[in-house]
Amino acid sequence: MNGASKKSLSERVAVKAAPISEAAAGAILTVDLGAIRENYRRLKARLGDIGCAGVVKADGYGLGGAQVAAALAAEGCATFFVAHLAEGVLLRQALGARPAIYVLNGIQPGAESEAVEAELGVVINSAGQLAAWRSAAQRASRKLKAAIQV
Repeated sequence: MNGASKKSLSERVAVKAAPISEAAAGAILTVDLGAIRENYRRLKARLGDIGCAGVVKADGYGLGGAQVAAALAAEGCATFFVAHLAEGVLLRQALGARPAIYVLNGIQPGAESEAVEAELGVVINSAGQLAAWRSAAQRASRKLKAAIQV
């Protein structure tokens, strides 16, 4: 995108979906939250004391990130990863204060305070991100959650 417009793609392009029958759709997606919960229980049983996180970026890969995360949280999942800050803010609103939520792609420069306000952690993958997150922690006068990508 050239610097002329800072609007998101969804703000710039309005797409209206025409009503379509199930027969014409060609496929129907059914999200079985019970199966997602069972898969998590089985994974945790195999892992024992090893931590396990839910990755619900891109709206849970199109399955409904908040709904999938809530199902996983009900099974004891306490750590989640999203791709972008906005996803983390929405997930925090959906799940409340308890779980740890990390932003995989880091925080865009200048948006650190929004991540701090939403109690999000960041995945650090550059020296610049580390310096920015350290500065955000100093401004907040507290430690902030971070994971280091190697």
